[in-house]
Amino acid sequence: MREKHLVPFRMAPEKSGRVEQEKAVETLASGWKKCKMSESAICTLVEDRLLQSRAIVQWRSAEGEDRPYEGTNEIVLFQSFIERGLAVPTSDFFRGLLHHWGIQMHHLTPNSILHLSIFTHLCEAFLGIDPHFDLFRHLFIVRPQLSTKKIAEIGGAEVLPCPEMEEKYLYYHPTTLKAEWKSVWFYVGNYPPALPERIPGPPKVCSNWSEAGPGGVQINKLLDDIAILKDCGVTGGSVVYSWMNRRVQPLQKRENPGYLYEGPTDPSRFSAEKLGGFEALKRVCQVLDDVKKTTFLPKGLFNKKHFPKDEGVSTRSL
Repeated sequence: MREKHLVPFRMAPEKSGRVEQEKAVETLASGWKKCKMSESAICTLVEDRLLQSRAIVQWRSAEGEDRPYEGTNEIVLFQSFIERGLAVPTSDFFRGLLHHWGIQMHHLTPNSILHLSIFTHLCEAFLGIDPHFDLFRHLFIVRPQLSTKKIAEIGGAEVLPCPEMEEKYLYYHPTTLKAEWKSVWFYVGNYPPALPERIPGPPKVCSNWSEAGPGGVQINKLLDDIAILKDCGVTGGSVVYSWMNRRVQPLQKRENPGYLYEGPTDPSRFSAEKLGGFEALKRVCQVLDDVKKTTFLPKGLFNKKHFPKDEGVSTRSL
């Protein structure tokens, strides 16, 4: 009689599901650094009028946690993102770019946030228009960090000026950040319009990262307006100084865009108190290097009392 070979009974579906779950947890944890952001440090952001109060955005500390364990209605924010002009809920322009690039917020770097904030406020307050998607694509690209073969899970997508367009854009030099920025994070509520739930893995490079936007008459007109601003002494430092003086966060979804800004009573302001010139300049120097002691601001920046005459494209002259 032929001997029968018995096959051990296995609970394959359950084991497979458990292994996949463990892998998912490991992937979600990869790339993150142990949080060093204390509650007092978050309170400092609130005191500096860069972050809303706990009652408004339900922020909470993650100090000591090895990786984010955000709740269903929470997202992870980095201190350096807040200091460079981001607030919740985020703007339509910001969320639209994330969708266009196929990335999530934590894939960006602090200086990527700075580029986006400067461009947004330049468009709204200096050019008198909404952030212009095609102009942005004309001026900026996204490059993988550290390399195309090994992309970082956190900060793996870096927004940079197009090399061939640098001379046509405003001059500024972002500060160099150490890797410690990745360990300074905390939680806030994910208020509508909400950002998508965080998914594991590094960003995936796509053609949208480096495709130049279309040119044309409108783009050329906007570049001419930027050239006028440059000739008059406007720099990236001027733009940062302006939004900090207005006490707004450019990448927040605000009730009023910069060209409809209402002054001290504007609902988008984080404080009605005036920010002193020295303190504003000090904050500019925290995010930019090579900043002049006096930052030039042209007269008649766009606001509700000085509304742009033409819809869509500024024709301002200085």
